[in-house]
Amino acid sequence: MATLLALEDFSPGEDAMALNKAFEDRKGMIRILGHRNADQRKQIRLAYQEIYQEDFNKKLKSELSGDFEVTPCPRKAWTLLFYRDGSRILRRLS
Repeated sequence: MATLLALEDFSPGEDAMALNKAFEDRKGMIRILGHRNADQRKQIRLAYQEIYQEDFNKKLKSELSGDFEVTPCPRKAWTLLFYRDGSRILRRLS
């Protein structure tokens, strides 16, 4: 199983602000969240909620539901992404 290594210069506040700008750009969201480990994603979520006074998970779900939807699979070991065109990708969680 692959493990993401924590970035040395990681800043949850900066990532939260970058995500807020990237909500219109799916690639930007994936570039940020796809390269952070579980602890870092939790820190980003908490920083986002503190900065914007908005539930990060609800915002993320509302932004993703138009183009693709993230569906956790059993035991949260995998995530299945469903795209509007009918395609899907199965990804292993870190």
